[in-house]
Amino acid sequence: MQSTGLLSFAVALALFGRWPAFQAGEVPYAVALGALGVVSVAALYRALALGPIAVVAPVVASYVAITVAIVVTVLGERLSGAQVAAAAIVFCGVVATSTDGRELRATWGRPVPGVRVGLIATLGFGVWGALFAIATRAYSWDVMILLLRATSFVIIGAYVLVRGIDLRVFRDGRAAALATTVGILDTLANVLFGLGVQTGFASIAATGTGMYPVVPAILGVVALRERLAPNQYAGIGILVLGLLALGAVS
Repeated sequence: MQSTGLLSFAVALALFGRWPAFQAGEVPYAVALGALGVVSVAALYRALALGPIAVVAPVVASYVAITVAIVVTVLGERLSGAQVAAAAIVFCGVVATSTDGRELRATWGRPVPGVRVGLIATLGFGVWGALFAIATRAYSWDVMILLLRATSFVIIGAYVLVRGIDLRVFRDGRAAALATTVGILDTLANVLFGLGVQTGFASIAATGTGMYPVVPAILGVVALRERLAPNQYAGIGILVLGLLALGAVS
């Protein structure tokens, strides 16, 4: 994923004549973002493996609140009362969409081993979003994405070499296509977030990223014939309503 994301973004920059000039001050941000991103994603996958997803997913999805809190504090952004209310609605929608109420009831009162690791992912993603916003206010977003992708590639590449991980699975065309698609889409998400930060309030752009649970929920229903819990349908409605309200007052 990291390699395909890095390669596709580098090719896109070259084709559109946007190959950036690098500055020394960008490197610390890129290294921190790359390392933090790898740790956060690893923690997310580990938390989901430990489960239960109904508890872990909403915990991780709450990273938006951390990002917004840091951005407002560090960048000094001031939201209106209407914007804060709309952002709160979005946050409630994110949590509701990420939570399967049926599974949550079944596991209520039991130890949840995935939550502690999930909190690491939550903190990591929250700080990553804020740090990315701060970095792209100081430097160009395209430079930052290129450098952080390169950092992630180096870190994961070193891990693969040290652990001797077998990559022959990617000889399968389907696995290679999936990794390529995920890498491109993940990088595109970074690009859109960077554009949002540079053209408006970083706190509002960060809040908008919270709508991501809607996409896997809809794809699960359409492609996998899954049935969402009633609260998840309500969560999607709340999330869309909150995003519309946020757009109207911003």
